[in-house]
Amino acid sequence: MSRVLGSVSVSLRRPDGSIDDKRAWPRAGVDVFQPSIPWRTFRWCYGQKHYSGTYWSSTMQAHVVYESRLELTRLLYADFDPVQVGLFAQPFLLCAEVDGRTRRHVPDFLVLREDQVPMVVDVKPRHLLADPEVSSALGWAREAVESRGWDFQVWCEPPEAELANLRFLAGYRRGWLFDSGLLAELRSLRLVGLSLGEAFRILPHRPGPLVRAAVLHLLWRQEIATDLGVVLSARHTLTAGPAVVVGAGSRELPVPAAADALEEDEAAWEVPRSADGGRRSARGGHVTGAAVRVGVGTRLSYDGEVVTVEEMFGASTGNEVLVRDGRDRRFRLSLREVLSSGRARVIPEYPGPASDDAGETASVLLAQLGSEELAEIQERSAQINEVLYGYRSGSPELAAPSEPRPAYAPGTPLMRRYQAKAAELGVNVRTVRRWAHASLAEREAGLAREHVVGAADSGGVGRADPRWVAMALEIMAEHEEESTPTRAKVIRSIGPRLAARFPGEQVKLPSRPTAYRWLEELENRRPTFRLSAKRNRDIAARSGTAHGKLRPTRPGEYLLMDTTRLDVFALDPLTLRWVQPELTVAMDWYTRCITGVRLTPVSTKSIDVAATLFQAYRPRRAESTWPSGAVWPDHGVPRGILVDRDAVAGPMAQAAEGQVGLAGPALVPETIVVDHGKVYVSEHITSVCQRLGITISPARLRTGRDKGPIERFFRSLREGLLENLPGYKGPDVKSRGLSPESDAFFLLQELERIICEWVAVVYHRRPHRGLVDPRIPGLALSPAAMFDHGVARAGYIEVPRDPDLGFEFLKTHWTKIHHYGIEVRGGGRRYDGPGLDDFRGKTSPYTAAKAKGKWPVQFDPDDVNLVYFRHLRTRRWHTLTWEHAAAVRFPISEEALELARAMAKKKYRYPNDEDAVAELLERWNLGLGLTMAERRIALRQARDQSAFDLAAPEEGEEVQELPSVARVLALDAAEGGREAEEPTDAEHYEGPVAGDDDLDEELDSPESDEDFYASALEDA
Repeated sequence: MSRVLGSVSVSLRRPDGSIDDKRAWPRAGVDVFQPSIPWRTFRWCYGQKHYSGTYWSSTMQAHVVYESRLELTRLLYADFDPVQVGLFAQPFLLCAEVDGRTRRHVPDFLVLREDQVPMVVDVKPRHLLADPEVSSALGWAREAVESRGWDFQVWCEPPEAELANLRFLAGYRRGWLFDSGLLAELRSLRLVGLSLGEAFRILPHRPGPLVRAAVLHLLWRQEIATDLGVVLSARHTLTAGPAVVVGAGSRELPVPAAADALEEDEAAWEVPRSADGGRRSARGGHVTGAAVRVGVGTRLSYDGEVVTVEEMFGASTGNEVLVRDGRDRRFRLSLREVLSSGRARVIPEYPGPASDDAGETASVLLAQLGSEELAEIQERSAQINEVLYGYRSGSPELAAPSEPRPAYAPGTPLMRRYQAKAAELGVNVRTVRRWAHASLAEREAGLAREHVVGAADSGGVGRADPRWVAMALEIMAEHEEESTPTRAKVIRSIGPRLAARFPGEQVKLPSRPTAYRWLEELENRRPTFRLSAKRNRDIAARSGTAHGKLRPTRPGEYLLMDTTRLDVFALDPLTLRWVQPELTVAMDWYTRCITGVRLTPVSTKSIDVAATLFQAYRPRRAESTWPSGAVWPDHGVPRGILVDRDAVAGPMAQAAEGQVGLAGPALVPETIVVDHGKVYVSEHITSVCQRLGITISPARLRTGRDKGPIERFFRSLREGLLENLPGYKGPDVKSRGLSPESDAFFLLQELERIICEWVAVVYHRRPHRGLVDPRIPGLALSPAAMFDHGVARAGYIEVPRDPDLGFEFLKTHWTKIHHYGIEVRGGGRRYDGPGLDDFRGKTSPYTAAKAKGKWPVQFDPDDVNLVYFRHLRTRRWHTLTWEHAAAVRFPISEEALELARAMAKKKYRYPNDEDAVAELLERWNLGLGLTMAERRIALRQARDQSAFDLAAPEEGEEVQELPSVARVLALDAAEGGREAEEPTDAEHYEGPVAGDDDLDEELDSPESDEDFYASALEDA
């Protein structure tokens, strides 16, 4: 092991970007790590195999980054451990002089533990621990850490069942999502000694799904415990906490076996091979024993280190072995773990059959034969038995009446029997002898090898020269980023390339028909000719090896989000011109339920992504014309799950009675899976997920299969709905009609409502092949049925009913509070309201890099008339109104206002916001030379429904005083209907779209139920 020489120093990165460089390691206390940020950020590149992301830690109440899924497992275990009180990723840069060289290392995690010394953690796959370079780097880092008096741990792959249980329980780690009264009631009962299924049913007067989720929350908090070494089931017995977990952490590093020792082991095990590929013993006979003895003296390769078994004994948990490693240390291992966990491999002492023997097994060989060929092999085996033993059955106990025949009687010389059988069958003596040797080696399987001639990797290219095949694949690979070639071009290129690559060697070239046939076979390995060039590139980017797959275990565990450009044209309500909209969708991976839909013209912004995520918490209202099976209760739990509806109280009872209905399920996402678009990795979305306790798991670059279900949904939407609508243009240029934009018929809002209705009525109720229950093969499940299945299995985490939840999804802006109010975006807009009275001229207590004494306000970029401020002490939201809101009288976006100011500066010397907005609206209405930027802003401005269902703060009277809002409230009062029977707080109305020339009598007249605009404002 390397010895640490000289001084050891540590460097930290501060939140403001500065570096606290080369702080002396012995004097570095724990307090120096707060505040600090990860030393390095994770880079993404096309083709990478690992997944990075940000995990929301209940210990830190914040995001913690991870570089791989293996590091994510360590975060899960750290979050589950109640002793650990702090967790930092990529905490510092460690520098040390090792053997005269300066070495640097960044640990993966720093774990702070209650009443214990800190622990530095490095995460490495188990198979890499035997690598000398990895072992050396971890060795000197361990010495440096332990010289400080801290602990050091190397983390590898944990037990699969235990990890699956922790990953399942982690979905219940956010304590604020659970009813405190329900948790208190469960804590007052004695759950210890009950089975998990009995605990789920212990409160019959409470909704079963909520009780199930609350019990699992107590399991995560370790107030109760159970055996986590076996996959959780209703039969698990509950015990008192804390729970016992094995994990995969070790303070010691394995000592890699020397290379020469490993070669000697392999050489001792290697035995001569026969001509047909089978292994033979040193005495010339075939090895028949396939078992390897495990006992005292047996050597094992355990985690890359050679250990020797010294003792075997029984225990209450099963047989165990005592082993000794190369440093004369002894430890106990479970024999079951040694034989089946994959962490250990027995080093055999004697030759014998092995999995890498050449040739196929007997079952594979015989399974390839048809009935006639199999009968021929059986007859040939009987003929050879008669030659060798004198009986066709091979045994005198099963002799036929006429056996043995004189020519094959026992005692007859073997050569004479060979000659007799050759004469009988009409073959030469060498053929009979070859059959006999094959039968002695492998019985019928040896005789069958002649019928299945072919190299293991030849595939369908027959006896092609491997160099020709390799060159053909090489040329095909060169066209991965190029245009699609023809087969003739590739064939013409192979010959000259082979002559240049192998000068003086003769490579046999196939005939032209044969070359075409071989290229057809190679097309299956590397598609080049048949599919489109884009599709060929996607296939070429696939991993050449098996890779892991996320398997959700409950609703809400993974929420897939993506945006696509729709293959249909819609009408812009402002200019009545066609536009190709973008669709942003959120899908629950476990159920395939669509939880959010947002249609935007031209471009998607982070506020649209936040609005789509918000719909998972607050789904849209269902239309009155939808069938009852397409409407979801307000609480999100299917009606079939609530058996005792009379026991349900509050909003859930109202929903169970069918008073309200939603377009989709309401659920709390635990992890969102997104791509690397700016709107998804923006600070806005990251901050929203931070506040709501959501983990972010980005997919790999240009790897659509990481979000396969949502990509498949886009195809289902196109084939099931869009291609039936006017204005459909097809998925590509080849499918495009002559003038599909001239057929654009639906407005953007209408198209969005059509998509939502198709999702609720068709997509959620249609069985999907990808939705299966392994315990009930063949069961057809729809997304709605799968949601029922998930709630019954994993319980239901009720969505927070805070009416102010929508404010959490708005953008945050930091500003100072002056005597006249606040200024947003560089002093461009001033806002004021009575909610600021207690804080005017005061410095905020926020001291982070972006805050620096400023106060946070929330705002919607699509409506700058209002911003929202939360009182520091009362935690109540207050509305702050823009000073020019009364003049604008309808929502206007931030982009539109900035554009209006820029245009007004060119026309007026001292423009104000009122004149700027009026000038912009007049320009849009007349269509005077709209630029691309103006058109994009105008299209977003044309939306007439709010992205968020924001509750009216205390200053609701200020909003009602606006003329447009007052008119709408009067209209609602005149209509009566369901809304009048169920009065609700006034909500902010977005106002008419710019350029609306409707007459007052048309606006004041009652609208029929069939009119689209009758319910256009229900979601506002």
